Amino acid sequence: MTPRLSVVMIVRDEADLAPAFLEAARGLWDELVVVDTGSSDDTAAIFRDAGAQVFPFAWTHDFAAARNESLAHATGDFVLVLDADEQVSPEFIAECRAAVASPGVGAVVVRLSNLLPYGHRRESWVLRGWRRDPVVQYRHPIAEDPSDGVVKMLAARGLTLARLEEPVEHLGYVRTRDAAKDKRERHTAMLRQCLTDDPSDFYSRLKLLELARAWQDEAAWRAEAQGATEAIEVAGRQHLERQPWGGELIALIVEGLFPPTSPAALLFLEGWAPRLVPSAAFFHRRGVCHEHQGHVEKARADYTACLTTGEQTGDLQLLSVRPRLGLARLALAQGTPPLALQRAREALESGPRDPEALLAVASLTRHLEGTLALERWADQQQELEPACPERDWAIGEALISAGDYKPAVTWFRSGAGVPPGGPAALRLAQALLGTGQFQAAEQLARQLVETQPEAGLGVLIFDLAAGRDTCLELELSAETANASMKQWVDALIASRQRSFVRKVRARIGAVADLFPWLTGYLLKKTA
Repeated sequence: MTPRLSVVMIVRDEADLAPAFLEAARGLWDELVVVDTGSSDDTAAIFRDAGAQVFPFAWTHDFAAARNESLAHATGDFVLVLDADEQVSPEFIAECRAAVASPGVGAVVVRLSNLLPYGHRRESWVLRGWRRDPVVQYRHPIAEDPSDGVVKMLAARGLTLARLEEPVEHLGYVRTRDAAKDKRERHTAMLRQCLTDDPSDFYSRLKLLELARAWQDEAAWRAEAQGATEAIEVAGRQHLERQPWGGELIALIVEGLFPPTSPAALLFLEGWAPRLVPSAAFFHRRGVCHEHQGHVEKARADYTACLTTGEQTGDLQLLSVRPRLGLARLALAQGTPPLALQRAREALESGPRDPEALLAVASLTRHLEGTLALERWADQQQELEPACPERDWAIGEALISAGDYKPAVTWFRSGAGVPPGGPAALRLAQALLGTGQFQAAEQLARQLVETQPEAGLGVLIFDLAAGRDTCLELELSAETANASMKQWVDALIASRQRSFVRKVRARIGAVADLFPWLTGYLLKKTA
């Protein structure tokens, strides 16, 4: 008998998205369970007319409670969790139904393809389906997680975790920066309330650290890391000893408090090592610290441990792509570039659209085999996947890093989308500057300032050349600002437009307080 699949959802005011979701999901579910947390539009009616069972549920500011309510109403053999802003394809439906029908598969992770502005995508792997079992329940009011129960269920039944390769398209990231900030503030407030209710809720502290990392907010990251450290000392280390995410929390604390070159980082990690459930996050952070401090064999051991932890519901990037890239860097540091390229290719096989893996393969191919070899590799990749902004950005990076600004323009333009946006558009502006296309570079830089703050440093360069005052407030750390300014200056020098360079150099004193190294850098580069 074919197992029955229950798709379970929580919704609120999704009337705009519901029809497209239902059309795309036709043929996926045997049962559709929808928990409505307080819609004021036609959401409930739309789902009910499509054959769903719709249950009202009073919102309690607890995502886990709402998710568990949806699980309570499911009757199928297998449950799959989806949201209204996610769309499946016929290929996904076929792959999912095959996994459900396989008796050895107990749970599935889904490739969530997040549609970003300007046509870019970011992919992540998320645990979304499992054999229905009362032991599987969501935990934590925000950033709700069912993995503890899934791990227990898989072990008890002797079942395995499968990976569904066909992506699920997530539309929720197509939003303005202001909307994203609002969401961050809402989530932060909910997590703070969790800590008010229970100061030893270290999962909420983990999520606060993840928010700071996602926003690259170094001050918040350090503050959260310090707060978590103090809370652990008060509550006792035993609170983390059996938690599968304990290693991730410690890794984020260390990353927030110490540079990887600091011996204190390793001391902190070693003090926790015997107490934690082995995790890829912990091994990777310790591997990075060993790598930066020149402990090659220890770093290699940690990266290898990432590949062999056996985590079933962890971060697949940390279980495959990141450690292989670490091994590639170690090979490069030891003077074996061909081995580094091999390891980078292995990382790319694990994450075909991973930007860091794409960049490593593109850069090493360009370095070892030349521009023609890079072009051949690019042609092969385009045959496999004609549209891939991450690849196009990576090829542009490999070229511009080698000083090949002209061909980089073509690849960055392809990766930036229409209208141009994202990191590829920022680098496109710099590549345009490097080829002497000043007007186009300045126009693009000014367009990007709101979404790519580093573009403001390009605006500063053009204003210096024109003798104009610049009035910009940029959300940039000192490290990011310095690195980006060097990229703009390198592009300026690559343009070989001496009169333009002289104008900038003549007025460089106006920003000496912000970039005290800049005068010397320009003199050295133009000597």
